[in-house]
Amino acid sequence: MDNVNDQAIPAAILAGALKKIKEARADLAPFLHPLTTKQREELPKMGDKTLAFVTKMAEYAQSLAPLMPSYLDVPGLVIDANTSNDLLPVFQELDGFRTDVDSTRMVAGSEGYVGGLIGYGALQGAAKNNQPGAQAAIDTVSPRFARTPNAAKAAAKKKKGDDPAA
Repeated sequence: MDNVNDQAIPAAILAGALKKIKEARADLAPFLHPLTTKQREELPKMGDKTLAFVTKMAEYAQSLAPLMPSYLDVPGLVIDANTSNDLLPVFQELDGFRTDVDSTRMVAGSEGYVGGLIGYGALQGAAKNNQPGAQAAIDTVSPRFARTPNAAKAAAKKKKGDDPAA
């Protein structure tokens, strides 16, 4: 297996990037509206086509103001349309960046886990041969593989063929 993540990110680079991210977040904070998960679920969603619709309606609401109902907050609609459009490139850049960071963490984590399993197997073999320090190392990392009683029962059922999902 190739080791894709073959270079550590220098601490100074990470610190600098995190500082810039925090600065950007602080710059935008007065204009952002954090929502709970429930609030996000309840709001009407706006995709690309809807954004084009909202933008066009904001234009019409201004140019055809006499045709708009008095309860429509036209300045608010214009602000909403502009904010949505203005934040779109920021969102797209952040979304791509978040995906890249998450993908890199996934690659590094996967490669690290596979490497760790290889090392764990080597330690198990060394412990069976009574190599000094091997059993102590196994004892410190083996709790990672401890099964809960329910997981052990499910595994036993699968082996017996009693599990209808198997």
